[in-house]
Amino acid sequence: MFNVETTSAQTFKIIKIHCQLSREDTATIYKIARYEASFYNAVFDTQKNDSVAINIHVFGRKADFKQTPDGENSLHFFADGYYLERTGEIFVLKTEHVNSALLHEISHAFLHLNLKNPPQWFDEGLATYFGSLIVDNNQIFYTPVVGRIERVKEMIVGKQFIPDDFLRYNNQNWSLNHQSITDKYTIAYSIIYFMVKTNLNLIKHMADGLKNGQTANQVFAEIFGSAQGFNNRYTNFYQQQNLD
Repeated sequence: MFNVETTSAQTFKIIKIHCQLSREDTATIYKIARYEASFYNAVFDTQKNDSVAINIHVFGRKADFKQTPDGENSLHFFADGYYLERTGEIFVLKTEHVNSALLHEISHAFLHLNLKNPPQWFDEGLATYFGSLIVDNNQIFYTPVVGRIERVKEMIVGKQFIPDDFLRYNNQNWSLNHQSITDKYTIAYSIIYFMVKTNLNLIKHMADGLKNGQTANQVFAEIFGSAQGFNNRYTNFYQQQNLD
């Protein structure tokens, strides 16, 4: 049973496979997409994200989702969705976490449309940050992910990673890092959260630098005076976090 709907802006095609989406569900997906399009328009000084075409496949059955190009691997890592870069499509399983999955995967889609080969920490950090947004009563708002922040604080106290070193893991070798997948996502999220809370313009500064061929380490060294300056600011920020 395949169904196709297109949003009013004709940019997002929602393909339903053995699932039902109410008018409210469809409106929520569109709101999520528009919210992220506006963010990435601002970050990259463009309006092209308003008219980009992205196919979103929503599955009602896990068995069908597993048959998609990377579905089995996605479920192996306890993910309810993924972005397939080579086709620009999004695949999500309709669960109670579907909004979070959509926020996460739509972020991947927009970032890759605006920045070729983004560093994995930036890609996953932004997507995880967006995935933590709350969609409720026709509004989108943000609450800190307490568990991730507390875990980062633990790792800082235990000297389990150095922020500047973590940034050196690119698309090719991040998977070889000794830290767990969960911790890598947590650190990536924590760097984005640090940037947003310190100064939202840091996201744009980073995006501009990466687009101009700089590394993340170089961008942060410019902003904070040195790699050690970045390490110190990041560490001090989390040592002062009290989310009780």
